[in-house]
Amino acid sequence: MTQLTRRGALGATLGLTVASGLEALTSRAGFAFGAREQVGVHLLELGSGSRARPRAPEQLMWELGKRTSVATREQPRWVTLSGDPTANGLYEAPLLIWLGEGECPALSDAQMAQLSQFLRAGGMLFIDDISAPGDERFDQSVRALLTELWPEQALSPVTSEHTIYRSFFMLDQPYGRLRRTRTLEHIPFGEMSAILYGRNDTFGAFGRAPTGAWLLPVVPGGERQREMAFRFGVNLFMYASCLNYKKDQVHTLTILRRRQWRAE
Repeated sequence: MTQLTRRGALGATLGLTVASGLEALTSRAGFAFGAREQVGVHLLELGSGSRARPRAPEQLMWELGKRTSVATREQPRWVTLSGDPTANGLYEAPLLIWLGEGECPALSDAQMAQLSQFLRAGGMLFIDDISAPGDERFDQSVRALLTELWPEQALSPVTSEHTIYRSFFMLDQPYGRLRRTRTLEHIPFGEMSAILYGRNDTFGAFGRAPTGAWLLPVVPGGERQREMAFRFGVNLFMYASCLNYKKDQVHTLTILRRRQWRAE
């Protein structure tokens, strides 16, 4: 049975020329990722936070490639919400990462329409609040923006049964450089989470200097917390490139054994 990827759903719905890079492919080596396209980080160029975590995408993609069979592209790409959406990189990004700090910029009607169409066509947005502890400006402004972007559905807590916590590693909460909250929030859309919002500066845990030293400390849990942040990052990309068939398949062997069926 062909496995439907989020890339395929996005490309088919939009009917764009870039859909060839987003089409559904079956690949054992890629764990449902398209075999003809490397997986990489697409960063939303919006506000001062978009370039505030240098070398973090590269390190996460290196870890993703090392820990899974996914072919990765380490260099990030930046995506804008201006101009022609077929040329600004938006529809090449099944997962869009928004690193935010400070008050988030206002979006024009055209930009809001582009982002809304992208999400409703099958794309996904992960918002990572990278603000310093005690700085609530981004959180307050991004919540107001999301209310306007998605008026029919408010942010709500992600439950422990959400696929993102079991798409590759078994986790129980979002992890990052900070331990600001144990709660990941989302805006569901059908069987997917169109928007995921975390406040633990996940990408802040990933940046590494050319010398090998970590760029930022992880508090309060140190290197164990950093490892858990990497696991959460891997889960994020595994979830974003698949639909929720993973929710049922991730424990297939356990289910079959409980039923005393023979499973290879």
